[in-house]
Amino acid sequence: MKEKGSVLFMIKQAVKYVPSFCLFTVAEGIVWGCIHSFTSALFIKALFDRIESGVPYYEILLLVLAMAVFLISAYIFHEWYWQFIEPKARQELHKKMQEQLYKKAASIDLACYDRPDFYNDFVWAINEADSRTIAICEDIGKIINRLITSAVIIGVLFTIDLWIVAAVLFSVVFSVVLQRLITKIYFKRDNELKPFQRRAEYISRVHYLTDYAKEIRMSEAEDLLLNNFDSAVESNISITKSYGNKLFFLNLTRSIFTAVMFDAVITILLLYKMMIEKSVTLGGFAATFSAMWTLFWTLNNLMDYFAKFKEHKLYANKFRVFLNYEPTVCDKEGCGELTAPFKTLELKNVSFAYPQAEKNIINGINMTVKAGQKIALVGYNGAGKSTLVKLLLRLYDVSGGEILINGKIIKDYTLCSYRNKFGTVFQDFQLYAADIAENVLTDEYSEGDQPRVLEALKNSGFEERLSSLNEGIHTPLTKEFDQNGINLSGGEAQKVAISRVFAKDCEIVILDEPSSALDPMTEYELNNTLMTALDKTVIIISHRLSTTRMADVIYMLENGEIIQQGSHDELMQTGGKYAEMFLKQAEKYNF
Repeated sequence: MKEKGSVLFMIKQAVKYVPSFCLFTVAEGIVWGCIHSFTSALFIKALFDRIESGVPYYEILLLVLAMAVFLISAYIFHEWYWQFIEPKARQELHKKMQEQLYKKAASIDLACYDRPDFYNDFVWAINEADSRTIAICEDIGKIINRLITSAVIIGVLFTIDLWIVAAVLFSVVFSVVLQRLITKIYFKRDNELKPFQRRAEYISRVHYLTDYAKEIRMSEAEDLLLNNFDSAVESNISITKSYGNKLFFLNLTRSIFTAVMFDAVITILLLYKMMIEKSVTLGGFAATFSAMWTLFWTLNNLMDYFAKFKEHKLYANKFRVFLNYEPTVCDKEGCGELTAPFKTLELKNVSFAYPQAEKNIINGINMTVKAGQKIALVGYNGAGKSTLVKLLLRLYDVSGGEILINGKIIKDYTLCSYRNKFGTVFQDFQLYAADIAENVLTDEYSEGDQPRVLEALKNSGFEERLSSLNEGIHTPLTKEFDQNGINLSGGEAQKVAISRVFAKDCEIVILDEPSSALDPMTEYELNNTLMTALDKTVIIISHRLSTTRMADVIYMLENGEIIQQGSHDELMQTGGKYAEMFLKQAEKYNF
């Protein structure tokens, strides 16, 4: 993807969302271009010319007053721009671009999170895209500023002496060549620093997130984290040092060259023109000396901004690549809506391997789930149970075989209509910093939703805890944004998460370790509700086989394969891995 097109893409984002800001940025550039050129060249030259020609005092006074009025007007516009236009545009652009990125993030393949390079660019896009777009627009305004300033001053200097202009331009070109090389080195260094910076930021995040507070205090994790932090910082120091010599030499060369050219060479040339050749007057000397430094700074700064656009291009390309990423798990052309009632879900010789993995996680799975059935997936850790659920939900597409719903391949239906058939509670479920009702619905709440929310919480076993809360279902969860919020225990949080499947109008419920944080009695009551009162198809993943004995069909997985299937009684009579696993756990429960 062309980097030039990436910067243009970012500019189009700004024009699309904050067009007035783009116009005012150009105006700001024009205003300050006029200020810099007038104050450093035109005004000084006009002032000294009038003094030398002996014009009346009032004419000089009028010139000074006119310049003062111009400057006051320009500063009023400048402050108005920076205090009103720019802050508002920054917020509006942040809102629009972040919404765009969040929607994109929700649609990208889950496999992208397994790729560190893609994830790094994803984090950058979320954190910096809008501020980078603002910077690009403002830098365009500054380029306009410098171009106007340079054009006017060069025009003035050409009327005084051609060699002065040539000397300044040579100095600028040499400085720009060095700056471009310096910019490339900085970018290369920053890319090498990024992975270690992310590691250090992760350790910082761990120390302020409440999720980790207890673990850190009750374990030796602090030493591990500090060692990892020290290692990351030391790596950053090492990388920074490795680039230090190059950057020191190049920056020093650039600074010394600039000082020598202007403090010595060009000054000597200008004095020669005035004192020996008598081709430059004292007034011309003053105007030229002021304009010369302004011109050098302006042209050099202009080239810096052009060089800066190389950096903008590289970063803008990351944003554009992320935004233009086309997920592979998506709606195929011609797919339809899944509106018919659920009848069957079939897996035919399904295999799957994670991207860049050496071997399959799932191997040749064949399974049929019928409407109304209660299905249990069991097995030891790493057997492939959770991966199989991700395939059923089409969070990943199968590597081999096919999955069918109602006799048709699931890819023949839109993702949204297919996934709407499912209600899910994952083992690593998340609650949001919102109130209880919004967490149950995972959507905005309205008064008409109250009966549904209350019934869902009752079925999940949260009713007793709810009755103790003054604000009921409107109680905020977590204290992150509200001091009146509550932090739930693991079991309470799990009940709220489970209530979601009771509240959702779905036909298939998938529960990944739904009762891992519950006590045995609560677990039994919940399982009984899930298996009997819940009039839906249920697929449960569980290590606790007290849950699975209520299932119509149990599938025992090992190394990504189904090694046993049948009812609890059938599998106990058959013996094998399921019976062995069940008997090991039996002593913990009173069946």
